[in-house]
Amino acid sequence: MIDAAHIRDWLCRQALPLWSHAGLDSDAGGFVEKLTLDGRPVLDTPKRLRVQARQVYVYSHAHLLGWTPPEGGPTALDCARHGFDFLTRQYWREDGGFIFAAERNGAHADTRIESYEQAFAIFAFAWYFRASGDEAAAEWAERTLSYLDDALGDLDHGGYHENLARDLPRRQNPHMHLLEALLAWYDATGEGIWLRRADDLFGLFRARFFQPDHGALGEFFEADWSPAPGTMGKTVEPGHHHEWVWLLHQYARAGGADVELEAEALYRFAETHGTDHEPGPASGLAFDSVLRHGTSLDENKRLWVQAEAIKAQVARMEFHGDAQAAARLEELLDRLFTLYLAVGHGNWQDHLDKDGQGFAETAPASSFYHLFLALTEVLRVRDGMTSLG
Repeated sequence: MIDAAHIRDWLCRQALPLWSHAGLDSDAGGFVEKLTLDGRPVLDTPKRLRVQARQVYVYSHAHLLGWTPPEGGPTALDCARHGFDFLTRQYWREDGGFIFAAERNGAHADTRIESYEQAFAIFAFAWYFRASGDEAAAEWAERTLSYLDDALGDLDHGGYHENLARDLPRRQNPHMHLLEALLAWYDATGEGIWLRRADDLFGLFRARFFQPDHGALGEFFEADWSPAPGTMGKTVEPGHHHEWVWLLHQYARAGGADVELEAEALYRFAETHGTDHEPGPASGLAFDSVLRHGTSLDENKRLWVQAEAIKAQVARMEFHGDAQAAARLEELLDRLFTLYLAVGHGNWQDHLDKDGQGFAETAPASSFYHLFLALTEVLRVRDGMTSLG
């Protein structure tokens, strides 16, 4: 069993120190995009906005949980503020919206405006606001949401376009993360406007994303939210099923609608059709993608997918007292620490093949968001721990 002490040691003495040292670009600003597997920063890669936003979240949350860094290291709030300042200073385009990626020094590298990036910026601002009380975070969140509504909102079919070019296919994914961001702001402020905005996205999920005939979550869509043609319209991602299971329960707890039918269906689909049930070292892990009738499209297994599977088990335990989910949680934690986190020192292997062998050559910073949230949820629900201090 991977107990609370093991998890806290990995988070507090390994991962948080590593990514606040090697993962923090104190010379040029912001957070680095990735590390080598032995923990050295890769500095010649543009910095995506989603990485800045996710690391702002991680260190804001770590501050709220009372993490104390090693002597001489930056505090969690220092790291979060560093990322917030870099993000807001370097990524906002003159005509509005956060760009996709910047060079190491903050010069614009990829000026695309994507709804996904705006959602993560709003999410990061919510957590930074909770950690710091900085009203600038609230102002940036309102500014970003207003831009998202005006530039990318779809008044005809609901939701948001992918980008300014309105590229197809449309995806559920940016909307899922925007719902997460809105709920984070509701938690931070208690203001009903955030929950009412979340209600709109839940309505879109129920009407368009959720496929009741299959108990599955659609990923790719036409302009009118009908499924995309061909294989793309039949492709589903187990990780997003698990992510929605956890998120739907957070929405219901905040005061949203009854989610039991959809959450149960998504959980059963992911556990039945999205999980590797063959004997072997990767048994019990979730696939990256499958067809909605259950055929695996890719036998490889990303780290973030397993982190979301962990969150789904935790939600089942918290809201249903599910003993089977509790057993699945222990299986997933064992696989996580023995296969993905075995590289040591707070780093990770990001992708396994069908035999459980890692093949990623670097560790992306973007995965820390998934890991940190999943593991702190385990500590909170399974172990009754609400502090890392």
